[in-house]
Amino acid sequence: MGGGAGVDGQTLVTAVSALELHERLAALSARLEARARELDRQKDSRAVFTHAYALMTAQIAAELPTDPSFDPSWTVCLAEAFASRYFGALDAYDRGEGVPPAWDTVFHAICDRRTSVVEDLVFAMTAHIVRDLPHALLDVGLRDSSGRPRIHDFQAINDVLGHEIQPIVNATSRRYGRYLKFLDRLGKPYDRILTNYGIRLSRGVAWYNAMRLENPNESVDAAGSIEKSPAVFVDQVLNPPAWSLRIALRLLRWVLGFLRKWPLEPPPRVAS
Repeated sequence: MGGGAGVDGQTLVTAVSALELHERLAALSARLEARARELDRQKDSRAVFTHAYALMTAQIAAELPTDPSFDPSWTVCLAEAFASRYFGALDAYDRGEGVPPAWDTVFHAICDRRTSVVEDLVFAMTAHIVRDLPHALLDVGLRDSSGRPRIHDFQAINDVLGHEIQPIVNATSRRYGRYLKFLDRLGKPYDRILTNYGIRLSRGVAWYNAMRLENPNESVDAAGSIEKSPAVFVDQVLNPPAWSLRIALRLLRWVLGFLRKWPLEPPPRVAS
């Protein structure tokens, strides 16, 4: 028989496992994009974040770390638990059922008012990271079987999202309102979340709040805080204290509303 190096059983199992994990993330991204296309057809502003979320999930699938110290299975479980909270909020809102206060504020802001594309994106992203991520982290556990924190795995995904957030924001802006990037950011505090630094900081705070939720002495205060924070942010953006700025931004949103587009074609790939 011919010679040649064989493939040991453990290597084969690892390869199959990695493929399955990648396929789970790809399936999650496809589900998010299908929901975004459905919202596009309805001209529902929730499509903006849903589309960006699909791009982020696809990027995690494409760049899932291969470092032996990294646990991809925990990361994929977290991604699924995290997304399930968003799908749950979307479904509850569509059925007219109660949704968490953070999501209730965001959905009413972007569905009932004339918000800009980037506002639709940043409001929903804020609620999802600030409110949902701490709960999702507890769903999958902050520690491994030996009690060590999963912070290394969590930080690895922060790295992926941090350096890809700007291309994803740019692609989403082009999809829903080409030429609006400059106008859409005028005078607004979006650097809190829509930058490399912002995504890392906000996710880092989410880890901290998950630890607070886990602590019986802190859980009630932490839960209340993460429900209120997105609403405070939305109010700060929509209702700045200076009346002149408030009027100017309302006029700008009115103009941007006429420039928005609702694409029906398949979305293009993200260019890094």
